Amino acid sequence: MYCLLRQIYCHPKKDAQYKPPEVNYRAIIHFMSQSVKITLSLVITILLIGAAVWLAQQNTNTTPDTEARLTTPKLLTTFQLTAHDLKPLNIERLKGKWTLLFFGYTHCPDICPTTLTELTQVARQLQPAILNNTQFVFVSVDPQRDSPESLAEYVGYFNESFLGATGSIDALTAFARQLDSRFSLETDFAGEPVVNHSSAMLLIDPQVRYYARLKAPHYAEEILTQYLALRNSYSPTTPQVTR
Repeated sequence: MYCLLRQIYCHPKKDAQYKPPEVNYRAIIHFMSQSVKITLSLVITILLIGAAVWLAQQNTNTTPDTEARLTTPKLLTTFQLTAHDLKPLNIERLKGKWTLLFFGYTHCPDICPTTLTELTQVARQLQPAILNNTQFVFVSVDPQRDSPESLAEYVGYFNESFLGATGSIDALTAFARQLDSRFSLETDFAGEPVVNHSSAMLLIDPQVRYYARLKAPHYAEEILTQYLALRNSYSPTTPQVTR
């Protein structure tokens, strides 16, 4: 009878929705045992330490010297090119100095003049003692058009101390192979020469070992940073590959 008279109390409203009870997380943490709290703290601490170590290793693995340096330097074997001063460019001429070497050609429209311009800035920023122990070498892989005389004029435009060199195709190919570099000479549809060459800059140490490879693009500040880092971490006793 009561339900017949007061149906509103016997039937739920159509709009009514079930709401789960709110969870009091603060209360749960408050009543959590001390051992559980300590365990969670240790886990969080270990994760943070692991992340810090990983970041440190990443930074160590990408330092300027290790990024460019070869795992094992490669001792260069006999080669013979002709420098722009008409003297030989060979192993004897590279001994006792650091050599930053770049392959290219004088008719190159972009990367060669740009790289030589950046190297000019590097030379200006080196301390005198380091500069005296550094030589910059531009090797032309286009000997048909680049004579020693034209190379003298070309490299002299950027820096009078820079050394230009070239040689026969066979001599250039053998030398480039020692430095893990390549080039090709072709002609386009109009019969004009097309020269392709590696864009990396090669670093040869005072023992005439292929020591490091600096990848393009080349910017003065980055070259300077890498070069100085490589010198500072240099060890003449590093194991080498003999070809």
